Amino acid sequence: MTERYTETTDWRGATWAFAVWATHFSLLWGASSMFPGMAVARWIALFATIAALGALLWLWRIRQARRGNAILLFAIGISALSILFGAMPALIG
Repeated sequence: MTERYTETTDWRGATWAFAVWATHFSLLWGASSMFPGMAVARWIALFATIAALGALLWLWRIRQARRGNAILLFAIGISALSILFGAMPALIG
């Protein structure tokens, strides 16, 4: 038992990716509830989407050097697609 066990999968990075997605969803839901059909909700959706995608890009750049980043890439991909899919109704109207 002299060797330390190290987890090769980046579960923390994947958790952060899904947290960005959840935060984006909450912001868009709150904006559409507070400002239904108004232009301010669309602006909030646009800025929140840009910020969320930027956060995912930043997350990838700082965590890509770790081993086992296939899960991280999958989580970031799922989160990015979900962010874009969730923003479409808010941005298109």
